[in-house]
Amino acid sequence: MELFSNLKGQDQPKRLLASAVQSNRLAHAYILAGPDGSGRLTAALDLAKARICTEVENGFCGQCRHCRQIDGLVHPDVRITLPGMKTTKPENFADLFKVRAEDGITPLRFPGNTYISIDQMREVAHRLSRKSFEGHGYVEIIYDAHRLRREAANAILKTLEEPPAGTLIILITSRVSGLLPTVRSRAHTVRFGRLSNSMVEELLQKRGVPAEEASRIALVSGGCPGPALVMSREKIKDSNQAEKVFNLIFNRSMGNMELAAEIEKLSRKLGREGVLSLCTDMISLVHDQRRVLIGAQPLSRKTAPSADNADDTVFQRMEVLFRDCEIRLKANVSPSMAFSAAAAGSRRIGN
Repeated sequence: MELFSNLKGQDQPKRLLASAVQSNRLAHAYILAGPDGSGRLTAALDLAKARICTEVENGFCGQCRHCRQIDGLVHPDVRITLPGMKTTKPENFADLFKVRAEDGITPLRFPGNTYISIDQMREVAHRLSRKSFEGHGYVEIIYDAHRLRREAANAILKTLEEPPAGTLIILITSRVSGLLPTVRSRAHTVRFGRLSNSMVEELLQKRGVPAEEASRIALVSGGCPGPALVMSREKIKDSNQAEKVFNLIFNRSMGNMELAAEIEKLSRKLGREGVLSLCTDMISLVHDQRRVLIGAQPLSRKTAPSADNADDTVFQRMEVLFRDCEIRLKANVSPSMAFSAAAAGSRRIGN
């Protein structure tokens, strides 16, 4: 099987990782860094197959029991550690892994102020101290590694410095700066970038998404196939919620305090994931406004709400504000705080 054939568009990471596998020179630890949905987990699982598969030398077959178990996220020697909370139960992790294995696109993430605890890292160290179940070594994948609490990050340093023989540790992150320098210095960093809109559109069409819808989704995907596939699955159409927020921002008769109260209430109702989705819809809506200004048809809705006296500069700056909101939400900023800031900023530039 061609190495990393499932990793779309990431030519440099593919070359780096394939070369390491083919030359039998895999490092003991990697940091796969890039935007959410850019293919980091796909690459991590292929690295795991290359390490565990016994059918192909310096590669993997993709069909054997080991490869199928890794794809199904159930191989006993390939473990994924996710951020959670004190209330997150083992069955919650198992259920999320099952859903992801079945559809291949559900994000491995829980809502709320999640983190990776020192107990989770102690469990990893304890597991690696024992012989692997299949006798071919361990692959440990730490997802959203920037959510390692400081004591948890320190707890894994010894493992990164002196990993047991046959161990491969992979840290997946969207924020390399969120990792301790001591952690970064002990692993090889491979950076994943964003794809072009046309490439995301092509990937969506190969999944059966109609051309017009694929074009619209690609436009607001931020160059990341993962979120684009989630949006296509959910068949996102016109967003009344986004239009409601847009109208609130440009409602001149509503005071700033009233706007803040409405946005606060909506943010609390939707939660982090809901506000993230709403941010995506707002970006799509604002982009449509820019199209309308040049006489083009909206892409994500049949009509676009009106905003008196707003020009392209206003909408361009609004788009930046809501993209910043997405970044802040993923960095664990309070949903109401992040979204309120974007709405208030949009009100200021729109006046």
